[in-house]
Amino acid sequence: MDRFSVLDQISRGVRGYVLLFLLTFIAAAPGVFNLAPLDRDESRFAQASKQMLETNDYLIIRNQDEQRNKKPAGIYWLQAASTAVFSSAEAQEIWSYRVPSWIAAALTTSLVFWAGMPLVGRRAAFLGAALFGAGLLVTTEAHIAKTDATLLLATTLALGALAHLKMGADKPKRLALVFWFAIGFGFLIKGPVTPMVAVFALVFAALSQRGWKAPAMFCAGLVFVFLDAYVPLGPLSAAGGILFKVIAAGLIGFSLVQVAKSEWRKDYVRALAWWPGPVLFVLMVLPWLIAIQMATDGQFLAEALGKDLGDKVGGASEGHSGPPGYHLLYLLTHFFPATLFLIPALFIGAKASKEDAAEANGVSFLWAWLLPTWLMFEVLPTKLSHYEMPVYPALGLICGYGILKLIDGARAPIARYASLVMFLLGGGLLALIASPVGVDIFMSEGAGDYRFTDAALVLETWETTNVIIWPLIFIVAGLLLSAFYFVVRRYQFAVVCAVVASLFLGWHIRTTFLPEQNWLQASVTARASLEEACASAGMAECEGLNATDIQIIGFAEPSFVFANGTDVQIEPHSSRELRPLSEADYSAFIINLEDGEAARDVAPAITAAADAEGRCVYQSELHHALNYSNGSAATFQALLVGPEACQS
Repeated sequence: MDRFSVLDQISRGVRGYVLLFLLTFIAAAPGVFNLAPLDRDESRFAQASKQMLETNDYLIIRNQDEQRNKKPAGIYWLQAASTAVFSSAEAQEIWSYRVPSWIAAALTTSLVFWAGMPLVGRRAAFLGAALFGAGLLVTTEAHIAKTDATLLLATTLALGALAHLKMGADKPKRLALVFWFAIGFGFLIKGPVTPMVAVFALVFAALSQRGWKAPAMFCAGLVFVFLDAYVPLGPLSAAGGILFKVIAAGLIGFSLVQVAKSEWRKDYVRALAWWPGPVLFVLMVLPWLIAIQMATDGQFLAEALGKDLGDKVGGASEGHSGPPGYHLLYLLTHFFPATLFLIPALFIGAKASKEDAAEANGVSFLWAWLLPTWLMFEVLPTKLSHYEMPVYPALGLICGYGILKLIDGARAPIARYASLVMFLLGGGLLALIASPVGVDIFMSEGAGDYRFTDAALVLETWETTNVIIWPLIFIVAGLLLSAFYFVVRRYQFAVVCAVVASLFLGWHIRTTFLPEQNWLQASVTARASLEEACASAGMAECEGLNATDIQIIGFAEPSFVFANGTDVQIEPHSSRELRPLSEADYSAFIINLEDGEAARDVAPAITAAADAEGRCVYQSELHHALNYSNGSAATFQALLVGPEACQS
């Protein structure tokens, strides 16, 4: 039997696409249904989509009473449609808003296979797509209701079409239409990101034909755009910033001119310039853009470009900063399990791109897909660990190419063992975090952040947290088997074991670990305190309470709004005064006592006001949680004020 016979069998025809789709689909499924709404972006996106259904207004994007003029409407439309089909706005179930991300991530894994075939061949493309599709960042974003998994789908479709065009595939005009559709789709999801990645890849690939100096000049231009954020110039910072951007414009402009001169007559450019493609893009984007500008009195673009995008480019938006190299560090866990092959694959891929062999063109395009976008996000002042995900498909395909070369006898001893260490370190770290040892460490650290409550008392309330151990046995076994087969050069078995290890790790985190960690779910804990107060009043599941009757003091996470109703009032809009009985029979207050003296003064004031009206106040015990979205401690106490005096 040929050593590739099994690989050829499972990757042949439609079967390969279906298996890759199911890989990511099944890996992410537990998180779609098991995890509570996440803070902050997921709940903001889902809440805005829910309000589209509640108001039947699918144009203006709102989060409670405020317009959310940050991202285009595409993801909100998809989430609203998914919820309308599978659930309802009234159900307030987060899973239905996650379905677009879930499907998009699974489809992307199949598209990585499609994109990679003309570049590195069917075998390498399948292996690279499998490692990509089992990756922890990809399968995590697959169960989060925000833009990134859908953006990944659009970008991979665009770059895949571009790859087929560059490699001289048949029916170029049809591929060009696919490309322009993907560009329009990506723009409607997250604005300029998909077009940016495509343009960067086109420019870098064209310049690479001239040697290394031309693409290096283009990349230097990208660095100079943001250089003033890292070079302290004191009183000359404004002038220095202008100078750096002038240099950047010159380098990038010169690169674009060179590309235009060398590429404009090539077949793939003529296909892309075929008029139905750009017209398709305009028809997809322009009607919505005109409508939203009119509906918001011109505020959408002003806020989306001037505020949201401008803040990210001009500085560390919302405190999300980091030095260059930030995203490289996150590869350790985010690109697991492909880290097993990453370092030797990069060396092998770099060597291949310098050769004149036919396959060098395909690998060179993968570098064009990867390098300029990666560099741009590394120097962008605002950094979040998922920003590099649109180039993860290229990185996965480079790994697939490297695996095939290793199977064929390529030697990279130092790189191999460095990559093995990286794989074991990343997988071991994740397994440790999701173990009783990791939970104890984080609990002890978190309990030390409390000011209002003694750390020992906090830990005592958290002692009931359960961590199931048996999945860790399979995870460790998968890691060790992957390492064994990697060392003895049985690379196909190493891929299978690495993928299985990642699946067990992801299932454990999403099924048996995170859902049990209520101490990390502040919104769930806040709701538990309210339900305890309702139970004290003899109310079944807080019946009789409307969203308008619930005020949150010292807590502002959007997940509570999504799970409890659009009209729930959180900081800074919540009221600290008792509503008259004529407005609400029952009034509920959930107070985060860790927010300071002002928050701790609310309960006595509410109690005094209720006593003056002869109304009963039901209080919960203290409930403690760690707010993972900002790392702060929270101690919740709920007060429920009833319509009558307390019964003796």
